[in-house]
Amino acid sequence: MQTESLLISVVLCTYNRCDLMTAALKSVCEQSLPPSRYEVLVVDNNSSDTTKQCVLAMSRHYPHVRYLFEDKQGLSHARNAGFRAARGLYVAYADDDATVPTDWLCVAQHIIEQTAPAMFGGPYRPFYNAMKPPWYRDKYGSYDLGVVAKELTKDEYLCGTNMFFRRNLLEQLEGFNTEVGMMGERLGYGEETVIQRRICNEYPKEVIYYDPRLLVSHLVRPEKMSMRWCARQMFASGQAWQHVLHETATERIHAARSCLRGLRALAQLTGSLVLGILVRDRTRYPFIENYLYEVVFVQLQTLGSTYAQLARRTD
Repeated sequence: MQTESLLISVVLCTYNRCDLMTAALKSVCEQSLPPSRYEVLVVDNNSSDTTKQCVLAMSRHYPHVRYLFEDKQGLSHARNAGFRAARGLYVAYADDDATVPTDWLCVAQHIIEQTAPAMFGGPYRPFYNAMKPPWYRDKYGSYDLGVVAKELTKDEYLCGTNMFFRRNLLEQLEGFNTEVGMMGERLGYGEETVIQRRICNEYPKEVIYYDPRLLVSHLVRPEKMSMRWCARQMFASGQAWQHVLHETATERIHAARSCLRGLRALAQLTGSLVLGILVRDRTRYPFIENYLYEVVFVQLQTLGSTYAQLARRTD
């Protein structure tokens, strides 16, 4: 393969999801962009299933696929291994439980040629492999910044499911923060937000771009449609946001203020829960689960953030 012609390296990080990963990999391999213009790197993050055998079998049909093994557990470690082995001008990241349309990379090529952003990405929509409960709304599994392509402000963020970086910028930033993000079965978020904030702060003239044409499909796995998972996810996202703030913060909040903030969130959570059971707006929230997800669980993000902040102070 002529590395001079490589425009994009697609990095697909995976952990013990061989069946889902195979569908994601197939969609990335069957692009309308010529294979000479891109490569696919599957980063096996210490899987114990048949991931390696599946990727090697696929590579016999798609020679632009490469298999990498990263034994340091964590999505950020896997993403860093991917961009360090990449040979394309840009590095794209897609989830192992997502699928991309055949024109995904052609749209990306057009954006690169017209805009040459430091980072860019697009929306995703949910799909399901099991019956979803009646309360689960598609918007819970979606990400969308609108129907108009645009440069993002410093308060707007792309989602890690569907993002592209100029490779030399990732090298300059030394990749993703390995203290945040998914780690095996442990929930974690925020590594892509940290790096976007760093781009804005350290390279303010660089462009982060959103284009709705870069639409991908993201699986909502059955376990994600349970109240237990949703509560854990909200708490973990709050913890992640505290790590994001810590990464780029110029000042710290006093511990007593953090405790007060957490107690206030706990009181609001309890009050919202009682009100929801008794007098919720049943037109807006036809199921109690809708009210819990959209109103009550929001306070879990604050509690997660407070917990992470206090835990950091005791380290």
